[in-house]
Amino acid sequence: MSWPNRITMLRLLLVPVFILLVLSAADAAMYRYAAFALAVVIGACDAADGIIARRTGSVTKIGSILDPLADKALMISALVTLSLPGILSADQPDLRLPYWVSVTLVSRDLFVLVGAGVVFLLVGMFHTMPSGIGKAATVMQFILIAAMLASPDLLRAFPKATWTGLHVLWGLTVALGILSWLGYVRTGSKLLTAGGH
Repeated sequence: MSWPNRITMLRLLLVPVFILLVLSAADAAMYRYAAFALAVVIGACDAADGIIARRTGSVTKIGSILDPLADKALMISALVTLSLPGILSADQPDLRLPYWVSVTLVSRDLFVLVGAGVVFLLVGMFHTMPSGIGKAATVMQFILIAAMLASPDLLRAFPKATWTGLHVLWGLTVALGILSWLGYVRTGSKLLTAGGH
């Protein structure tokens, strides 16, 4: 168990804590602040384990499996919980992630996981098919989660600008998600074709 893999395991263990904090966010603002801080920590750990693995040459097969699982576990759980009515603030019950955003992005993440599994079963290797646009989509989802957690306070201070910013962020995140989705389909098709399937 290398240090990058230990960090990845920590990220997985922190996901249930993050979910519980988000589910309690409407009860007290401190839970939302804690969820925001934890999301930042998980994002930093995500960057750190990749950098350490590359610099120390400790990229492992189990790490290549656990890393995307940790990413998707956080993303899917965050997108689902942030879509629940009244989840972020008791006095702002309409503030939530729109279903068209969460359904699109969750579908994309599930597709990546299932697609990687299919490639593994048919080609004999686990391949998450990372790409520049895919990494950008993941970073944008982290930004989206952080923005949603900060949005109750931003709306009180700058209501019009915040709503405009949220709509732009939702659109950009979904657009990147769809583009990366198409990229995964193309790359996966090439891998299956090369493998004779």
